[in-house]
Amino acid sequence: MADCELCGLAKPTLVPVKVDVHTLANPEGAYMGLCLDCLEACEKAYQENFGKTEEEGKK
Repeated sequence: MADCELCGLAKPTLVPVKVDVHTLANPEGAYMGLCLDCLEACEKAYQENFGKTEEEGKK
């Protein structure tokens, strides 16, 4: 069991998501473990704020 990085709930499986965190320890970014509920909420917020990119619109 691991804890979700956003909500803190202990879940048996988490989805690794690469996040742009620029520190000396992680210059390329870092991975955060998110549960499926938080992942869906992040995707919904991303779509509301940024919408589809041109590449996604062509598909």
